[in-house]
Amino acid sequence: MPSMKRLKIILQSKKNLCIILLLTGIITIIRLNIPHQSKYQEDTKNIIGTLISIQADENKVTLIVKGKEKIQGTYYFNTEKERKKIQETLNLGDTIKIIGTLSLPREPTTENLFNYKKYLNKQKIYYLIEIDKIIKEKENTSLYYKIKNKLEKKITNPYIKAFLIGNQDTISSEAKTSYQENGISHLFAMSGMQFYLLANFLLSLLKLINIKEKTGYKIVFLILFCYLILIEKTASIIRSILFFFIFSINKVWNLSLNKTTLIILSLSITLLINPFYITEVAFWYSYVISIGLLLFTKEDQSYLKTLLKTSSLAFFLSIPISLYYFYEINILSIIYNLFYIPFVNIILFPASMITFLCPILEPIYNILIVILETSSIYLSKITFGKFIFAKIPIIFYLLYLIIIFRILKTNKKKWKIILIIGLVLHYIAPTYYTKDFIKIIDVSQGDSIIIYSKGHTALIDTGGKIIYDENKKSTSITQYITIPLLKSLGIKKLDYVFLTHGDQDHMGEIDYLYNHFKIEKIYLNLGEEKEIEKEVIKGIKNVEKVYQEEMFQIGNFTMYQLNKEWKEENTSSSVFYVSHKKLNALLMGDATIDTENYLQKNYKLKTDIIKIGHHGSDTSTSLSFLKATSPRLAIISVGEDNIYHHPSNEVLNRLKKEKIPFLTTIESGTITIFPEKEEIKEDKTKIDN
Repeated sequence: MPSMKRLKIILQSKKNLCIILLLTGIITIIRLNIPHQSKYQEDTKNIIGTLISIQADENKVTLIVKGKEKIQGTYYFNTEKERKKIQETLNLGDTIKIIGTLSLPREPTTENLFNYKKYLNKQKIYYLIEIDKIIKEKENTSLYYKIKNKLEKKITNPYIKAFLIGNQDTISSEAKTSYQENGISHLFAMSGMQFYLLANFLLSLLKLINIKEKTGYKIVFLILFCYLILIEKTASIIRSILFFFIFSINKVWNLSLNKTTLIILSLSITLLINPFYITEVAFWYSYVISIGLLLFTKEDQSYLKTLLKTSSLAFFLSIPISLYYFYEINILSIIYNLFYIPFVNIILFPASMITFLCPILEPIYNILIVILETSSIYLSKITFGKFIFAKIPIIFYLLYLIIIFRILKTNKKKWKIILIIGLVLHYIAPTYYTKDFIKIIDVSQGDSIIIYSKGHTALIDTGGKIIYDENKKSTSITQYITIPLLKSLGIKKLDYVFLTHGDQDHMGEIDYLYNHFKIEKIYLNLGEEKEIEKEVIKGIKNVEKVYQEEMFQIGNFTMYQLNKEWKEENTSSSVFYVSHKKLNALLMGDATIDTENYLQKNYKLKTDIIKIGHHGSDTSTSLSFLKATSPRLAIISVGEDNIYHHPSNEVLNRLKKEKIPFLTTIESGTITIFPEKEEIKEDKTKIDN
């Protein structure tokens, strides 16, 4: 074929390849930086469009509707009957009207956390809508959506959905977290190996009925293309299909192109399809590991040798990616993959296809899922082999990647030494180079404070989102804020966790924190234990009471607990006086005016910074207490739109009367105090800028 010959000549030219790569880079950068403006206004109340995504759980349904542009909405069910009715009547492709209140997606108010706004913007979603009413205007008539609806209704098992259509949304968050911590999360989506299994199965069938090789490949290409249209188009799926297409064309049509050329073509096409793929962890895992396996594994090795090499290479190549996105690596993942790679690719993926075709087998399939989830969750609790690294500038992760490829290509000792020295310095850096700090974390309506110095850390309270509406479930603050933040700072364990008192918004996350992060000792306040505190004591070791005037040393910080036992819970809240050579801070928990009066009588409390008691409620922060403590700055940890209307105007007026400047976590996000620099950093202000 003349066209194939011309293509072969063009692609065999290194100059042409460089031009393709350069143009792809330029186009990608331009597309990533094109400013986007929504076609909707924030005061828009009604949206009419095509329903393109439905994700329902027990208490709500999340919809994506394409009108003038895509918009994501959430509707909370009032009754079980309503939930069933909506699930039965709404189908993909329907034209619907949604009525509600628009809002912009929120950016993180704490450094180093997942940016949900950017995540949605990559999908060209610029507004969220809290839906009050859903009206179905017109039934779907599109064949495409009819097929998708049949698939959605037929595929209800979370893992069959993940393996066959690339949607992992319904896999439990606990299981997904365990896969991430064990270094095996790349296996639980439609990956390259699974596409090759599917494609080779189809090619074998066509060969059995005497279809010629080239014709067979054309038929499989068409089937896979139609399949791609119906499933989630993630970076790993696009990469997998492109690799199969390009490598197969090269082999069957004898283009004689080397692996590097084929990889560059695949990479360029992927980024031309969607430039935002380059910002996703799936893109980096998929391409880096696949390229490494293509370039550095031999095809003539035994299965066991190939498996061991694959597992080792996958871990080695994923180090910079795991460190950049998750701040952690698990060296035991090399061992884990020896089991999970064959279990997923040889057993679970084929079983997913068979169960899809024969649903009666689902009880047996679910046994495999129980084995998978139970073993992964158990293994994720093993702390040996897990190493936490602080976040550093992105250039260093790219250097890690270059060094790793140099090691694999040359096997030279000097590159191995450079990598080891780099990782060791990166690992120990927080202990020696991180400045002392107090960090008041934005946990919405609650309290959580980190104190760090010289590799030692204390956490005062965990936060714990209060659910104002019984129908609305809260997400885990510890899972999505506290633990990622700790890891990004290079904090490997908590020496102390102090729970100031037994309220949900101060200690509601302790159970999750204890089960997912290393804690040396937990301290409860004095006074009668509430039910939530009894649950903590029952399930957790190393729990003690913190006594009045008990002292704790955290590096350069000295902490004193000043409060006594009272009958009322908030009045009994632990109060910590934190002393540093450059600064003193008073952390009031939810202590009341009665507590303040007691402290005034018994202690001299001149302080630089005060964390205001009880989120700025008028039950705390009396005028006399402010006069007695004379702080240079007050900080209020409080949630936006809280039903208590904290902080109260009375407290704010008292602060203004005493000419005490104040910051709130509503306006400033997470607030960090650096005593040695006498500097305050506001994460939300930084992000907004």
